[in-house]
Amino acid sequence: MKMRDGMGRTMVYCVKQMMRSFEKIWLMVLSAVLAGHCSYNNRVNAQDTPEAASTPYAPPAPVVDTTAPANVTSVLVTPGNQNLRLSWEAPPQGDYKATRIYRAASAADLNSAATRTLLCENCSDPVTDASLTNGQTYWYRLIAYDQTGNAASGTTVSSVPVNVAVTCDNVADADCLQIATFNLEYFTSGFDGTNSAASQTVKQTGVANVILNNGLDIVAVQEIKDYSVFTSWVASHLGDDWAYLVASSGCSARVGYVYKRSLVKLVSQEELSASPFNNGDWDGCLRKPLQAVFQAKHSDRQFRLVNVHLKALTDSAACATRQAQADDLSAYLSSTNTTPTLLLGDLNDEVKAGVGICTSVDTLNAIETNSNLKILTQSPTLDVTRFTNIPYSSTIDHLVANSSFEAWLHAARASWLADIIVHNDTAISDHQPALLWLRLR
Repeated sequence: MKMRDGMGRTMVYCVKQMMRSFEKIWLMVLSAVLAGHCSYNNRVNAQDTPEAASTPYAPPAPVVDTTAPANVTSVLVTPGNQNLRLSWEAPPQGDYKATRIYRAASAADLNSAATRTLLCENCSDPVTDASLTNGQTYWYRLIAYDQTGNAASGTTVSSVPVNVAVTCDNVADADCLQIATFNLEYFTSGFDGTNSAASQTVKQTGVANVILNNGLDIVAVQEIKDYSVFTSWVASHLGDDWAYLVASSGCSARVGYVYKRSLVKLVSQEELSASPFNNGDWDGCLRKPLQAVFQAKHSDRQFRLVNVHLKALTDSAACATRQAQADDLSAYLSSTNTTPTLLLGDLNDEVKAGVGICTSVDTLNAIETNSNLKILTQSPTLDVTRFTNIPYSSTIDHLVANSSFEAWLHAARASWLADIIVHNDTAISDHQPALLWLRLR
């Protein structure tokens, strides 16, 4: 038993030693593993500092639109038999919604809801007020308003419905448009920019006086040299009712239009570059035709103007180019003859069959012999009974109408369908504007 007891104690001792050895080995292995592959997280306990009380969130105040649009402009009232037709130009603001129109028996009555009548709330240009009494004056206030409801102060106009025949007796006549072509002779810097500031001022004022004093409504212009000066001149010398359109081709002698927005609306514009104008006779600084379709606000009649400035000079190369240009224009106008069209501008040659300023060829023969076209201007040296008031020996600025356009023409002077404005001032231009009346109704 002792022996057995001794062996038992020995075995217990050995087991304990082995366990201690295994424990050391396990701890070494575990330490190595932890040292190479594990990260340690340490926890630190600290007392939080009390935060200041936060301000409650307040959403920003909504932005309220309180700005009214501008008043409508270029208001036109066209009298008719027991009716008045109103048209206008909307303000430029992007949030403009519509125009409200009131009618009253006097200007003072427009100020009171009790004495005025709402003609329309969401009016769109144009509006016709019917069932009126001929000879009685009617007053209108046109008030533009925006999407928020802000309203302009309003524009007040008046007119009288009448039952009379349409005439074009004077430059202020409301039933007709006066359309002209005017070569401004390098407007406004002069040849090579050598004109003095004083000369340029005289030129700008003189051209404006020709247009305004003669009651012109649409003018096709040629030889625009300085675009920025020209556009500034429209605003400063012609006024807010006038708009402009200028071609991109032509270098320092571009073509363009000025027109009264109260009388016509520009429907479309195009600098003609497709066939037959896609050739070398219209390239470079040679001016492409500038086509514009207008709508008369009096009657909604639409018509097309084609403004041209053909190749100048009398040498053989220039004459050949101008002849080719005239051929292209004649073909184009024949192919689109159903649209009421007026070809106008500086054609740089006299217009009469078989006659021209080039010794070898009549460069405009294709236009002169086109049965679809009627030439309203002739050379005074060849037809002295047509233009007795021209101070020069010939004219190269012309008006050529197709049959659809011709039906609307009214005699501009006596029995002539075209006329010439004689400003007789070479400081303004070496050209005299040619004009005609277009009957609107």
